[in-house]
Amino acid sequence: MKKLVLLMAMFLLFLAPTTIADAHSGRTDSNGGHNCSEKSKAKGLCSGYHYHNGGNNSGSTSSSKSNYTSTTKAKPAPAPAPVLTTVDVYINDVKQNYTPSAYMKNGTTLVPMKAIFESLGATVTYDNATKKVTANKDKKKIDIGVGNKVAYINSNGTTSSINLSHAAEVYKGTTMVPLRFVSQALGANVTFDEASLKVNITTK
Repeated sequence: MKKLVLLMAMFLLFLAPTTIADAHSGRTDSNGGHNCSEKSKAKGLCSGYHYHNGGNNSGSTSSSKSNYTSTTKAKPAPAPAPVLTTVDVYINDVKQNYTPSAYMKNGTTLVPMKAIFESLGATVTYDNATKKVTANKDKKKIDIGVGNKVAYINSNGTTSSINLSHAAEVYKGTTMVPLRFVSQALGANVTFDEASLKVNITTK
């Protein structure tokens, strides 16, 4: 009887490693676990992924890398460019062909300064370093800076300033100034027909 019990005990010890091996067949991954083999599942030893050897037993199979939510904000869309309505320019009833042409922007008519001033007998120079336009006619000198809403006129040694409704700006490489500035600087008679989008400049 004792021999029989001893033989059964030895038989059970012999089966134990085999059972453990079947239940934990295959290599473990970086989390210390693995999936059960089909043979182990059939024997009811396990049902899927499991851990051992002190591995992570949280039941999660996600990567050890931390998840994060990006906080980078999308760049705002650029503001739409203002709508420019082209305007025809006439000097002493003769239509001028300027490139770029005069246009309306934010309620102000802007005209190409150099082209119009030269048509009216002035000489015009542009200093790229200071972004300043200088016009000379007779004994009058006119200075206006791009981006500024104030122009200066020196006549016979006396300097006065002109406040502009719109700052001078560069459009397609040309300095554009408010239409009224032509009249203020050179004394020309200027009218604007908004219905036909027509500028009339006449010399006195």
